[in-house]
Amino acid sequence: MKNIILKFSLLLFITSVAVSCSSDDDGPAEAAQVKFRASVGGQNLRTDNVSGTLSNNGARLSIVAITDIGSITISVGSTVADAPAITDETYIIDDTNTAGVMLSSGDVFYTSNADLGGEVIISSIDLTENTVFGSFNTTIVNTIDGEDTLTVTNTALFNVNFTVQ
Repeated sequence: MKNIILKFSLLLFITSVAVSCSSDDDGPAEAAQVKFRASVGGQNLRTDNVSGTLSNNGARLSIVAITDIGSITISVGSTVADAPAITDETYIIDDTNTAGVMLSSGDVFYTSNADLGGEVIISSIDLTENTVFGSFNTTIVNTIDGEDTLTVTNTALFNVNFTVQ
């Protein structure tokens, strides 16, 4: 009888240890939301050091993000007088120059161009709170060496503040 009680007690102890070691953790926590995210040439970039400027009576929006590899500027809209205001829409990188992406990394500059295309998506622009949400994707080209390109993907602009000029 002692042997049965001992085995039962041991089984109960092992079960309680196994249950107490289980965790409600479903894995690593989701990374905190940042204002700017992009993969540039395969390198993942994240920063909150990002700001924007809305100019030309709301017709031109420029956003600058300072990252580990340099500053990235995203521009949409027009500098032409009486151009339409920036709205929630997709701006295509083409010959109209209404959208573009530029990377300044030390003495090296990369820019988007119509031949390689791409887009800047403004998913929400709030003129009361002066914030913008969106994304963009393109391939940028070294301005000195046209064979040197970087693909820009997996991007997000989240609650980026802008000033109005």
